[in-house]
Amino acid sequence: MLQFLYLFWIQRATTFSWFRPFIPNLFHSQKSQNNMNWKICLLLPLLSLSFSVFAQTALDDFVKGKNLRSQRQYKQAIEQFDIAISKDASVPNYHYEKALCHMMMQQGDQAIASFEKTVALKPDYVDAHSRLAVLYKKNKQYDQAIVAYDNAYKHETDANKRLSYKLNIITILARNRKIQEAGQHIADAKKIAPEDLQVLYFDAKYNNTVNKYEEAKNSALKAVGKLTSDAPQDIARYYFELGYAYHYLAKYDEKEEAFKKAQWGPYVKPIIELSPQFYHAIALSYFKIYEMDKSKELVETALKMRKDFPQAHDLLVKIASSSTDKSAVIEHQKTAIQTEPNAIKRAYKFADLAELELESGRYEDAIKSADECLQQQPKNYAVVFIKAIAQHKLKNTAQSIKTLDELLQFPGIDPETKAQYNFAMGVFFEKINEKDKALEAYKRAVYGTYKYASLQQIDRLKPADQPDETTPDTKDAVGEE
Repeated sequence: MLQFLYLFWIQRATTFSWFRPFIPNLFHSQKSQNNMNWKICLLLPLLSLSFSVFAQTALDDFVKGKNLRSQRQYKQAIEQFDIAISKDASVPNYHYEKALCHMMMQQGDQAIASFEKTVALKPDYVDAHSRLAVLYKKNKQYDQAIVAYDNAYKHETDANKRLSYKLNIITILARNRKIQEAGQHIADAKKIAPEDLQVLYFDAKYNNTVNKYEEAKNSALKAVGKLTSDAPQDIARYYFELGYAYHYLAKYDEKEEAFKKAQWGPYVKPIIELSPQFYHAIALSYFKIYEMDKSKELVETALKMRKDFPQAHDLLVKIASSSTDKSAVIEHQKTAIQTEPNAIKRAYKFADLAELELESGRYEDAIKSADECLQQQPKNYAVVFIKAIAQHKLKNTAQSIKTLDELLQFPGIDPETKAQYNFAMGVFFEKINEKDKALEAYKRAVYGTYKYASLQQIDRLKPADQPDETTPDTKDAVGEE
């Protein structure tokens, strides 16, 4: 027992720089067990007194530092806290108070370092965790901020603060387009405050994101029933989530009613994107790059929303016409080519044949016919585009992208047609999972007919560091002093 106490005090004593040179001598001079025990008996009071004196002087330095901090003399306070820490680095409050000074001096990295030492010494130091979270969030260290908020939540006893920490986590995830990762945090928040407006909003937003539209509708309905303001900026987000859920539940009349109260700020654009006119515009873009299944799906959705939509009906007719059996027409076209003596006219007929074969799913034949045309008309960019589409349909997407890239170098292509080719390139890049290149292609396609489809894809592929503006910030339970 005496040896244990001796070693314990030696370990504590090594925190004092003046004592370290004497420690080896104490060990080396031990000649026997009895001699060692005798020395321990003599040293224990000395060590105990030394430690008590240094602990007291460290505390005195700490108090001086706190007084300086209260007088806003932060630099001098930090110096005093450093003196206290040099005498006893095991006290969490010394590091915590030093961190507060760094915060007030806008020295975020230094504050983080001191708060991290605080929680390492005292893992249940709630205020240190919460302030760490604030600093991490300012530094855009979002993963660390979430961990810090969650640690604060685990050790906090005040229900309102616990709710605030969870809401901050959910807000970070939502603004960084990761709301689908917030399920457990939302469940935790619901246990604390199931009727809270923010909790209901995030629950609706989360469920809309993970395609649980009935649950989203229920939470949004509960939320709008609790609203006490009519100001658009206060109510828009709740009604948007309600309308969004109704849209995917195919309750279009209810959707329109909800969206009337969501027409504000960042919600105007997404509301437009859920209109039948927008769906038709997107469907037309896909139709022009021969993505017929996607085009049909979109235009049929537009017609579900608005049955008396003539342009949508017209497009549906074109889609149906493109898929009809063209075998007889193709054979007649081949005969016309064989009997055509003029090389230029024969090239034009090959161009028509290539398009017919593409629409009929005869992709290899379409490429051959396109090549026949291009021998006479190498700059016929419409035919080169048909060839690129056929290559893509044959799963040779990398080659189709190369063909499109060469095509875009042709002189004299009008902006609308360039947008068409770039939009197709974006779709093809996505098919081979090159999302960064797809994003760049879509950006070049923001023009004319392809503007809305491209903007939609850009928004979907937008990097996480570009925040979702429809999610407002949540206030921290503990802010800066």
